[in-house]
Amino acid sequence: MDRIRRGIISGHHLPGAPLREQALQVEYGCSRAPIREALRLLERRGLVTHEPRHGFRVREASADEIRQIYEVRALLEKQVVLGLIGRTTPTLTAELRAANATMKAHRAAGDVERYIEANIAFHVILRAHAPNEPLGRALDVVYEMAEPMRHALLQKSLKTSMAAEQHDEIIALIEADRVADAAEAMHRHVFTGLPVALGELED
Repeated sequence: MDRIRRGIISGHHLPGAPLREQALQVEYGCSRAPIREALRLLERRGLVTHEPRHGFRVREASADEIRQIYEVRALLEKQVVLGLIGRTTPTLTAELRAANATMKAHRAAGDVERYIEANIAFHVILRAHAPNEPLGRALDVVYEMAEPMRHALLQKSLKTSMAAEQHDEIIALIEADRVADAAEAMHRHVFTGLPVALGELED
């Protein structure tokens, strides 16, 4: 499953493209059963769609679906930060700064994959300091659905991404124990990418 998933996220399998079991068997050197199981799992994770008699396709998000993904993620990420009320520590801000510095280094190097990994690590640190399993599970689903879109956008706009600078604002507010303000800043931060994502859909 991981190899097919990576092919979808990287754009090797394009949005809307059919995922024919026989072709995937040849490409990935697997028998039919694991290919079918992988496609079913990817469907549950929101990366693949299935229609009876038409088979599997890479999910192709509409403008409405893109907006919904951003809206849900913004609300969930805001709630993660609100969970830090009464839990801010120097260790938390130090970890966030380290992850953000790594993001900036990978942006300077033009490394999209590692930039995304560092970005996810930043958000995972917030979750780790305010554990909430249902919230974390919901975010995992949203992250997965957004992953191909995130890769496609950053392949074109990595150098101009301001996510790390927006993270700096969030870190400063957390350090000042202004957690509610940091949560609002997180909400704005997530929505920053929406116009770019919608513009990509129109291109």
